[in-house]
Formats: sequence, C-alpha cells, structure tokens
Amino acid sequence: MLTNHPLKPEYRQAVMKVLSYINQNLAGDVSLETMASIANYSPFHFQRIFSEAVSESPKQYVIRLRLERAAHFIKLFPALSISEIALGSGFSSDSIFSRAFKNYYGITAEMYRNLPSDQMNEINKKRNSQYPFDDATWITPITNIDENIEKVRIEQTPILSTIFPFTIACVQTTLSHKENIAFAFKTLFKWANPRGLVTTNTKYFGIWLDFPFITPYAKCRFLCGMGVSPEIKLSQGISSINFNKGLYLNYSLTGNIDITLNSLIALNHNYIDSIGYTISEMICYEQFEENPVEIPYEKTNRQLLIPVKIK
Repeated sequence: MLTNHPLKPEYRQAVMKVLSYINQNLAGDVSLETMASIANYSPFHFQRIFSEAVSESPKQYVIRLRLERAAHFIKLFPALSISEIALGSGFSSDSIFSRAFKNYYGITAEMYRNLPSDQMNEINKKRNSQYPFDDATWITPITNIDENIEKVRIEQTPILSTIFPFTIACVQTTLSHKENIAFAFKTLFKWANPRGLVTTNTKYFGIWLDFPFITPYAKCRFLCGMGVSPEIKLSQGISSINFNKGLYLNYSLTGNIDITLNSLIALNHNYIDSIGYTISEMICYEQFEENPVEIPYEKTNRQLLIPVKIK
C-alpha cells in the first residue's frame, strides 16, 4: 500500500507521479527507462524505490494492469476481437499477449471469454488469495457474481445525463485496508487546504480504476479526488485525471464498499443492458455529497456515475 508506506517524501512523490503516468498511458510507452526518466532517477534506483513502494517491480505492475484490463474487456465487450483487445491493452503482438495471459490466468483468452460464472469465480478467488488484505474483514469477497446480482435491487430509477469535462486532483490508494480511502483524502486535503481549494462548492470524488471481479481486492486502484481548475499546479505527489464529457448513468446510494460493489454489479448486469446501453469506459466515479474527511465513506451520500453509450 503506497500512501502509508514509510518512504521518503521525495520518493513517494516520484512514485505517485509515475503511477499517474501509467494510469493514463497503460497501452503506450511504459518502459523502465521512460518511468525512471519521469521520476528523475536512474533505472536501477527507480526500480528499487518503486518495488519497495508498490510491492511489485515496475514490469510486474504494468503487465498485471495490462492483463487485467484485457480480461475486463474480454468479458464486457464480446464484439471486440482478442487481437483488438491485446493491442488496446499495450501488447505488441498476439503471441506475446497469448503467452502472458495463459501464464497469468491459467487458460487462454478465448477460453476465458466463454468461461461460466462459477469457473471464473474460482480463478478470481485464487488470484485474491495471492494478495491478502491488510484487514481481511472489511470487504466481503465476491465469490459468485450471480449471487451478488440477486442481493441488490435497484431502489430508484437511475438518471441518464450528459456531464461536461473538468479536472480532478487526486491521490491514488488501494482497497487493501479500510482506512486507505480516509487516509488518501486526508493527504489530498493537506495539499489543498493551504491553497484555498477547499470551499463549500468543492466537489469530491472516488474513482474506481479496477474492479474486484477480476483484479485482486488488495490491488484495486482507487483515486480520492476533488474538482479543481485545470490551471492549478500540482505538487507533493498529487496527480490529476480528466473527467471526460459524456453520457453517465447516475445512481444514488449510501453504504460501505460491499453496497457499492453490489450496486455496480446489479446496474451492469441487470439494468444498463435492459435500457439499450453498454459501458463506454473501464472506469466508474463516485461523487460525494458530503466532505469525505469529515464523514466516513460508509456514511456518505454518493452518486455513482457510470459512463455509458448506446449499444
């Protein structure tokens, strides 16, 4: 877990800068030399710092993200060919992708696409067991997606709305421990408060870059963010992400991570398809209606914002 790892501040900032770059360039140039240059360290020194902070080498981290991205696309977008997904996930050839995918998941990408839910759940459980939680009690493991779908009813009709672009300043964390989200927001506020960025009009966001149906819980990337002017100069390990203009499914909820995940499952599998839409991006936003530093995550009223498009 990066944000509470006892790294030197300058190391932490360098790694956060590189993580932000990877998030936005996963299918592009994420070579060790490029990452080291962004961090302003030698490749040897950077690799040591990164591995200490993230508990994976830069190469392991990038390959895992690319494979998990591909796995998401394989299951969610059946119209896309395996070759298209491999290229879009950053693999230079089908053969390289095929070997890496089989080594990671134990089966071919074609087999994975047609895998029944119960067998997919077994693969996910094995992957989760390799990355134990810091606090294993705070999330209920998803062992059967079909059962989780049945747990949740859509309590109110979600709203479809077009949202215009803006910039979000953010701190990256993971779901490995129940305090990570609160810690990341406190880190963000420590940077934002002296700059006068925290006002009654400030918008706060949680941003899901990974989902534990495929990515191990302890490795799921989660950004804690706030809306800022594009001109704001970032520092102290704070990165930014652009909220893209588009059509979003807006759903209100309150509750813990389990409720959020089960709502996402229900919306994705029960609702979005039924109204003639599909997910347009592998990302999901939560907009907080209260200050996330003053109110715990599980008690905040939030809006799930899921990017969608017409099928």
